[in-house]
Amino acid sequence: MSAGPSYKLGVDIGGTFTDLTLIDASGQGIYSHKVPSTPDAPSRAVARGVAELTRRLGTAPEAISGFVHGTTIALNAILECRGASVALLVTAGNRDILEIARLRKHDQFNLRAPAPPDILPRRNVIEVSERTDKDGCEVTPVDAQGLRAQLKKMNGAAIDSLAVCFLNSYLAPDHENQAAQLLKETFPGRHVSLSTELWPEIREYERAMVAVLNAYVQPVLARYLRALQADSKAIGMNTRLYITQSNGGVMSAATAEDKPVRTLLSGPASGVVGAAYIARLCGVREAVTIDIGGTSADVSLIRDGEPVHSTDARVGSYPVVMPSVDVFAVGAGGGSIAWFDQVGLLKVGPKSAGAVPGPAAYGNGNIEPTVTDAYIVCGYLNPDNFLGGAMKLDRGLAEAAVGKIAARLKVSQEEAAEAILKIATANMITALLPMMTKRGVDPRDFALIPFGGAGATHACLLAEEIVIPRIIVPPSPGTTCALGAAIADVKNDYIKSLRGDLAQTPAEAIRRGFAELEQAGRAWLAAENPVIEEIVIRRSVDARYAGQAFDIEVELPEESAVLTPEMVAVHFHDSYGALYRNSDRSAKIDLVNLRVRVTGKTPALSLKRLPIAKGEPDAKGSRDIWYEGRRHSARLYERTRLASGHTIAGPAIVEQFDTTTVIAPGFVAVTGDYGVLTLTRGS
Repeated sequence: MSAGPSYKLGVDIGGTFTDLTLIDASGQGIYSHKVPSTPDAPSRAVARGVAELTRRLGTAPEAISGFVHGTTIALNAILECRGASVALLVTAGNRDILEIARLRKHDQFNLRAPAPPDILPRRNVIEVSERTDKDGCEVTPVDAQGLRAQLKKMNGAAIDSLAVCFLNSYLAPDHENQAAQLLKETFPGRHVSLSTELWPEIREYERAMVAVLNAYVQPVLARYLRALQADSKAIGMNTRLYITQSNGGVMSAATAEDKPVRTLLSGPASGVVGAAYIARLCGVREAVTIDIGGTSADVSLIRDGEPVHSTDARVGSYPVVMPSVDVFAVGAGGGSIAWFDQVGLLKVGPKSAGAVPGPAAYGNGNIEPTVTDAYIVCGYLNPDNFLGGAMKLDRGLAEAAVGKIAARLKVSQEEAAEAILKIATANMITALLPMMTKRGVDPRDFALIPFGGAGATHACLLAEEIVIPRIIVPPSPGTTCALGAAIADVKNDYIKSLRGDLAQTPAEAIRRGFAELEQAGRAWLAAENPVIEEIVIRRSVDARYAGQAFDIEVELPEESAVLTPEMVAVHFHDSYGALYRNSDRSAKIDLVNLRVRVTGKTPALSLKRLPIAKGEPDAKGSRDIWYEGRRHSARLYERTRLASGHTIAGPAIVEQFDTTTVIAPGFVAVTGDYGVLTLTRGS
């Protein structure tokens, strides 16, 4: 085969489908594909998808020069309690740190709520005689002899991975390093996770949980990555593998294998990165994103063109304080099952039919109605054109499943299907509105960017409920997560605790702290060896008013070399006021942490513009749909045949390989230069 263009591959494995996006070297050609996921062997779906997509393009896997992969392997290991057997070393007297946690019930109004599952048994927590004080000074050295004796007693135990978290070690990591050396001598070949290497932040419980979660999933992700790399080479992909992170960036597979806790929320984060790119392409700076897949709907925010980040994420019952794209998931995906509770109220989710057996219309044995079945009954989906006709759906099975709901409610099938969709919409809103309220923003000032297989199908239903004026549908909504993975920058976050009265903190201490973090970040980027165009440094601090228990993150636009406490104070008051609509410029401020995000910017895409439309778009037919309590005749359009400037008035349906866009009555859609559909309410 003659040499052709090279490609960069982005892959995202979801619960129902595995999405792939190939970008050619010019950045103008973007090609997407979907295949059913294979939960028992996820890399099998990747290999199949790569083979099918490259064959479609008349190329081969050898032409792929870059491979970025988003994975939920580590996340699922935690949620399904399938992680490694872990031992944890703690400071003497702190053996019950994981059980005590923050003395808060996860479900505080349910006195009978079961406790979250123990991620490791108490017998696997080893107390070590050592102590560092609050200023980072050694009080008691590590009792190496006593620790060796305890480790020898455990050497016969089935321990797969080890974690270390000592009190106040975020200020002085020496004791954790000494313990790690002893662990490696006693348990050769086992991975050791140190809290000070992963995230050296004050708050011992959260820091311990980061170390334990990392140890818990490390062997699981390591096995998967090795298998994936072997499978990739077997089909001819001889390229370096990068893995997406929770913060929206990417890292090498070697870094991911060592620090898998960074990947826990990487799948949803990639989608928001892709959506942010689409937003900037359209000149939109403020947006709400919703990723509706087969199992859940993930909502997030874009502010000033970039994804909003959080440091208070949770995975199941466990806190993860490392920075991540702020995503909130709710069980309202295409596979979410409709059911009646004990008092006869109709509910949707969180239980899902998943990829197997899938919605009733899949014909794989499920007879319970799902959101996808409701789409079919309402006429939104064409059962004969799902995935471009590659997968046939059974309308009769969907009607039979939804019919059970209709019989219970004593309404028509269409009315029952619409009820399912309205409840699913309400579930999404319960995630979306609190997120926006917490950030102090008004949905009327934002655009909605829907993606995932069902995002564009559900977008008008959601926009009407929360009064969002504009909907932006990406060119390939069903593979936006894979696009986000392919275009993501190489990124890492660093933190250094610097506690005290801000006004009394020397400017040199702030500057020196930032300089240390920036140096570490640049060294990491050099070791990752990515193809980047520039390095961007983002600086911020965690601070609070004196006497408060929790802090806020405040971005600092200035270079670290010129920063002063007075500059930091001004930015803190401004940020606090923007968040809470109130600030006290006379109050004392406590400085807590310095933060640095180092980003290696990857080459930007240069998308090919669509041809200019000549005349009205050609409809390929029409189909009846049920919307807002009555039947409408909706014209049908093929997305690939739309040109720049084409305008479509609802009710209408735009079909493409990876999704179906429903343009509701009263909405108007306009095709942009790069194939983006913008929906607004008609006059």
